[in-house]
Amino acid sequence: MSEISPPILNTNHESADSLLAKNLLIARHTANMTQQQLADTSGISRATVAQIETGYSDPRLSTIVDLAAALGMPAILLLVGLAEVQALAKLAESAVSQVPLTDSRDIARMRNYVETGMLKDRLRAALIGAHAAGTVFSSPLASISAAIFSAFVPGAGTEIGGLLGELLAERRADPAACPPEIPQSLLPDALRDKKKS
Repeated sequence: MSEISPPILNTNHESADSLLAKNLLIARHTANMTQQQLADTSGISRATVAQIETGYSDPRLSTIVDLAAALGMPAILLLVGLAEVQALAKLAESAVSQVPLTDSRDIARMRNYVETGMLKDRLRAALIGAHAAGTVFSSPLASISAAIFSAFVPGAGTEIGGLLGELLAERRADPAACPPEIPQSLLPDALRDKKKS
């Protein structure tokens, strides 16, 4: 397994505006859209798109959601940073070694709650997921993340949410930690087995 180089720039304290600017620019270019095309598709002015991409704007959440929808992606990806990406990259490795943390009866209860579509029932499902994560993980962030994910995908979401929260908590506890190694199977063919120069 090859090592991942540490980030070239120190992004530990990168602002939300900066992350949004970079991620929006990357997403727009990857989607082969101009600022005007994104503006037309999202209903947001081109000037606002330009301001967001340069980090000189503090957009409303609804603006971020509209831009993400126009790009065909979830809004959360426009706000993801280095710590989140590193934690997600490590999930594949961690998920293989984890024992299921949620009892099948709790999964069934969570599914029933989520299926009602009512906010109070989604909260009930989330609290079951948080409790399950709290019995396995030490970090409060693991319980919070498991709760959020459980309100969408009981069971698998509970477990992935718990793992993600635990990994993010570890990253916050030691911001100088090296990035995790990514399994070769997850790397694009062009990057596999590359030797460091």
